[in-house]
Amino acid sequence: MEDAIVSFEELKRLSGYKLAKRVCEWLEANRIPHLKSASGRPIVSAAVFRQALGEPLGDAQPQPSTRSINLDALDRASTR
Repeated sequence: MEDAIVSFEELKRLSGYKLAKRVCEWLEANRIPHLKSASGRPIVSAAVFRQALGEPLGDAQPQPSTRSINLDALDRASTR
């Protein structure tokens, strides 16, 4: 069975950041819904993360993506 929550280690790898605060900022910049644990680490559902990547949930028909890459956020991230 697949994990229901994306691990913090995986979120760090995907975002390129090590600090929980920066990972949360990256999630917000990419409009990926998440919660924060008591320690401030982001908690993201694997299903929500897959949906953010464009994978349809359940029996839903694939919809064309209206999302785009947030180039401003990438630019800011590259200057940190």
